[in-house]
Amino acid sequence: MRNIRVTTLEHISLEELTNIWNRCWRGYYYDMTYTPENIRTWLHLSQVFLQHSVAIMVEDQVAGFALLSVDGSDGWVAGTCIAPSYRRKGLFTPLMHSLLNSATCVGVKRVYLEVLIQNHALKVYQSVGFMRLRQLNIYRNQCRTHYPPIRKPAVRPLERVTDEEYFENRRGVLFNPAWQRREGYLKRHVHSLAVMNSTGTAGALFAGVKNTICLDAWSVTETGAEEVISSVFRRTGTSFTLINQPKDWIVACLRAEGIIPSAKQFEMCLELT
Repeated sequence: MRNIRVTTLEHISLEELTNIWNRCWRGYYYDMTYTPENIRTWLHLSQVFLQHSVAIMVEDQVAGFALLSVDGSDGWVAGTCIAPSYRRKGLFTPLMHSLLNSATCVGVKRVYLEVLIQNHALKVYQSVGFMRLRQLNIYRNQCRTHYPPIRKPAVRPLERVTDEEYFENRRGVLFNPAWQRREGYLKRHVHSLAVMNSTGTAGALFAGVKNTICLDAWSVTETGAEEVISSVFRRTGTSFTLINQPKDWIVACLRAEGIIPSAKQFEMCLELT
């Protein structure tokens, strides 16, 4: 292919970025269509640095993009994709190399990403140096009415706590969250509601006007996980969504009730030199 170049997204408008996002994600495993307001929220929550994010151009047409988020010396790929008409043409590897060069220039030491286990992009990530860290589970619109009821309906309800108490206890139990479950990311949500059990060994965080969106869930015991899952369904109703849950008591409790992930992905990391 001729006339290929890489450029930053520093001066792109919100409308242009929305159009590029929707065009490039077309045909993905699930619907990734965003409105301009969705994109604005995504950029804010993820703390995307557009001046260090990149697009690969073919004949002045954006063929793909890669967004970079930065948190201290850590970076995160907040979305990268090649448009359907430009896939399988060798563009993804140079796009990733350009993003990694950009990350190096701003002092990032480690770059993280998540990729669906069935996504062909996994091979490209491995080829440029990313290593698998662990499997993460995605629960998307999981419906409780399809499964047996929670084993212990009389579990104690979680109590409301301040965000400071919530994150202090979560740090204390050494819960290792993926990027979108990191403290800074979660704190950027508005209208959040934090709840914990009486022993401070399990908790959940909700957002949205009515606090029905589950953002975070963790527990260091089986009993705590049952308390969390019970609280989640009381707030979210008949279905819930929870992303990037590592293998832990929460996953074990859900599996025991017949609730399996709707998707699985790998968390990956590349150490920059």
